[in-house]
Amino acid sequence: MRLERFPVGPLENNLYLLTADDSRDAIVVDPSMDSEAVLQEIKARGLFVRRILLTHAHFDHVLMTRRYHEVTGAPVWLHPEDRFWWDRAETQANHWGFASDGAPPIAHWMEDGEAVGIPGIEVTAVHTPGHSPGSMTFVTGAGLVVGDVLFAGSVGRTDFPLSDWDTLVSSVRDVLFQYDDDTRVYPGHGLETTIGHERRTNPFVGDRAAGMEG
Repeated sequence: MRLERFPVGPLENNLYLLTADDSRDAIVVDPSMDSEAVLQEIKARGLFVRRILLTHAHFDHVLMTRRYHEVTGAPVWLHPEDRFWWDRAETQANHWGFASDGAPPIAHWMEDGEAVGIPGIEVTAVHTPGHSPGSMTFVTGAGLVVGDVLFAGSVGRTDFPLSDWDTLVSSVRDVLFQYDDDTRVYPGHGLETTIGHERRTNPFVGDRAAGMEG
């Protein structure tokens, strides 16, 4: 399996493309705003997008979901606790000054611990709420696609409706930090990092912030 990161749009969202080693099958994670060029590259490479996975339903991560769904025919999967944001996808975008074509129907509501990949692309969905109630981390052979739960040197915002700081800290420390130190972390914005680096140095959720080192 191969994982590719595509920074797109004015908020530098990360769209992730997962491809199989022995076929042209693919999974798209978070078809974010201004990602038409990625869609055209997918078409040019002759890839077949079999599934669209969403880490969460804040507008900047889902703005082009309808476009990707209509072009590829791929079903859209989301955790049910982000239905609130999904149902308001167009309203969210308009609030922040962006146009939206609305949201396609959700084909499947993911559960914690569910295998959500396809043959050749193994992915497990792990519920990591806090930034949003339905935030999901996708565990892949390349590392963890974490959405806006954890960043290099930072964490996701918790000043949005339905966000919760204590829940986010628990998701990071009790779930994500249980993976090996060398596990790669692929966030929704910014560069990749590792679990060990964030555990040692993250000023918000690292060991020092948790009072576990001097």
